Amino acid sequence: MVKDEIVHYCNPQLHSQLQPLVEDTSVVLRALDRDPHAINAWIGTNNYYYNHPLRGDWVQFHLDWFNNLSAQLGVLNPIASKGDLLFEYPRLNAYGMPHYDYLVCNSPPLSNQLPDFNPVFFENLVRNLLNEGKSVITTFPTGMCESTLDHHLDVTGIGNLSNTCDHHIGVATGPMWTTFNIFNQDAVSSRTWYCGHQVLNLTDNTVTLHHIS
Repeated sequence: MVKDEIVHYCNPQLHSQLQPLVEDTSVVLRALDRDPHAINAWIGTNNYYYNHPLRGDWVQFHLDWFNNLSAQLGVLNPIASKGDLLFEYPRLNAYGMPHYDYLVCNSPPLSNQLPDFNPVFFENLVRNLLNEGKSVITTFPTGMCESTLDHHLDVTGIGNLSNTCDHHIGVATGPMWTTFNIFNQDAVSSRTWYCGHQVLNLTDNTVTLHHIS
């Protein structure tokens, strides 16, 4: 490792998704190994998240988590307020995308983010929006409208797409996070996210619902 280089160890399958975030930085992505000097940056390490009194508040928990992580790394914490938690890397605003009334994030949650997830609920939601004459794109195919998979969009592509969608709605899972970015924070009319365990209070116009029924 060269001086001032920062190494982030993670699953190599994720490197292509993370590469846009680290372009023109000193961060290098490498495969997981057993480097004894590495800091474990998973929020659940040593039960930090599970034992935290503010784990139900996404913003307050993460502000505290980055204080904790920065202290371990021996660096100043750059995450000082809610606005600092919004994604802001350049490629999030690099591609022209078509306009849609609704971006529906209906990808199945794989980490128990929404225990009562049911794909039929979101299929009915999409059907009703289309019947109202709204333009809709989803992150998982429904057979009723376009999906981001049809266009081979990764999370950065979905972030770009979110900048041209009036309303965001769906499950609080991976494809959702880049929709919270500095390029659309004043342009999105409403955000409605289903999350069983946390309040996603990243923007003032975000509504969190804990159940789909």
